[in-house]
Amino acid sequence: MIKALLPLNWIGERARWFLAIGLIVALFVPGPGTLLEGSLAFWVAVLTGLAMVRVDVGEILSRTIKPARMLKNACILVLLMGITPTVMSVFGHFVGLDEELIAVLVYTASAPPLGSATAFCLILGLNAAFALELTVLGAFIAPFTMPLVARFLLGETVSIDAVDMLTRLSIIIGSAAIFALIFRRMLGPAVIDRHKIAFDGLSAICMVLFLFPLFQGLTGKLEQAQWFALGVFGLVCAANLGVQILSFFPNRAVAGRETGGAMSIIWGNRNAALALASVPGDPILLFYVALYQFPMYCTPLVMRWIVGAPKG
Repeated sequence: MIKALLPLNWIGERARWFLAIGLIVALFVPGPGTLLEGSLAFWVAVLTGLAMVRVDVGEILSRTIKPARMLKNACILVLLMGITPTVMSVFGHFVGLDEELIAVLVYTASAPPLGSATAFCLILGLNAAFALELTVLGAFIAPFTMPLVARFLLGETVSIDAVDMLTRLSIIIGSAAIFALIFRRMLGPAVIDRHKIAFDGLSAICMVLFLFPLFQGLTGKLEQAQWFALGVFGLVCAANLGVQILSFFPNRAVAGRETGGAMSIIWGNRNAALALASVPGDPILLFYVALYQFPMYCTPLVMRWIVGAPKG
């Protein structure tokens, strides 16, 4: 074993605890956030690239060219990235949410599945291959679908430039894909698979570093607007864990535990940071995405009770 990989392997074997501790440290230690300020888009691209480098993206894309599979995946992605934000918008108007919060729900619900959702599925004994396929496909179509969905549902209520959003998303996902392709070619699939625990450690480190600029000033905001923060926290829990729990039972009835459970995991866990990187300068969205990390990191713990994953 390469000695340089020992720290990464150590962290990878304890990734769940490392992330939990990192979440707390990033919340209460603002110093590193100043050094990493303005780097959110960079970390989103890095995290997306690390998720892609673990798989053969070309093989996944080639498997989806069969008409029946393309139609199935298209229907699922329309449900995830088109119908869900519509439901969120209707829900927001029904309960009387501010337009800014409705816009945030639309942005995040139209985002593709979270890259880490595949890892969650592996932990819970669900159909990780299914989750990975939809995550990769969702990432590639997001630059085109997210601006369209946002413009259709939000209209002129928010200042959003669809072309600018398309450009930002294309740059982030495109650079992540190029990074993954080069890195995978340099190391080779066998090396990557052999050192998958080290990659878990590297991903965990990058996820914690991403939290520092995201959490910059968050504690002050929590103290200044406690009731608003509590309301937003309830909203992110409902949009993440609530969606996973409520969707699991009908998904299980239709597709079985493994595939239905994977569907629920990716349905509730979206790449909210990608929405943030594509719509910079929105303080409500920044606040929402920061709080979104808490229920997201709790997914393996909470959903274990729902899907009936084996202990251990």
